[in-house]
Amino acid sequence: MPTKPVPFPGFTAITERVYLRNGHEKAKPSPADEPTTIIIFGWGDGMPKHVSKYSDGFHELFPSARILVVLSGTFQASNQPLEARIEAMMPVIDTVFPTPTGDGTEDERILLHAMSNTGGIFTAAAVVAYQRRHGTDKMFPHTLLVCDSTPGSLDFASQVGRWSRAMAVGTAKFFPWPFIITQGLWYTFLWANWALERVRGSEPSGAWANRVMNDTAIATLDSRRLYLYSKEDEIIGWRDLEENVAQVKTVGYEFEMEMFEGSPHVGHMRLHPEQYWNKILGCWKEAQAKH
Repeated sequence: MPTKPVPFPGFTAITERVYLRNGHEKAKPSPADEPTTIIIFGWGDGMPKHVSKYSDGFHELFPSARILVVLSGTFQASNQPLEARIEAMMPVIDTVFPTPTGDGTEDERILLHAMSNTGGIFTAAAVVAYQRRHGTDKMFPHTLLVCDSTPGSLDFASQVGRWSRAMAVGTAKFFPWPFIITQGLWYTFLWANWALERVRGSEPSGAWANRVMNDTAIATLDSRRLYLYSKEDEIIGWRDLEENVAQVKTVGYEFEMEMFEGSPHVGHMRLHPEQYWNKILGCWKEAQAKH
């Protein structure tokens, strides 16, 4: 039986992981320079009460835009088979692009918001799902991709400690023992999963997502990217993120970067809300002006 959707006030469940919030009924139609649809790919094990703070922020900026939120667990991001990962994003594609051709309407303007590596992995899965549904000659149309605390290093051995901590933070509430034991269990799981992937010859989900999002045949160059990060992020190293962005520049994607002072992983908005939302708004306006 399918998993029952979690309670998410203000949103309608499309699946147990995908939720929809329509724009304000009393808001005027979206001006031509504002998004019509915003898709938030939440961080690993992000709960509705926390992710909703981001949807509220977007609603303040763009009250007439509909907002889709994708909730995912770190276990799903690291262990879910590739085809299942892509299939789980099909409801997003069918909601935003219901037409047979996948073009939607000529007025559709989309902002993507990926949070942490889990959000980045399922953003990539949605981009691939679009091509699976509407043809490899088409690419997921979007104006701006906001990367909040993602991507980080793809070197497993040097990053497994950070990843196991991230998974422990998201799941510690489910276990009665000390945090360090939970992290140790995830550390062991990640090494076992890595070994299994090596035996199978399968590509790690993080490496797959990075490859997809830097493939100009899959992820359109006709968009802009914004990277939000800090030196204090305990999960994503700032130098690792900047190395990833250097690769993005080499490929040819247009981007901007914004560093925050003192904020933890996916905590930039909480500590610096004005800087956070002003940067997103400004970057959206710049990206939209070129469309």
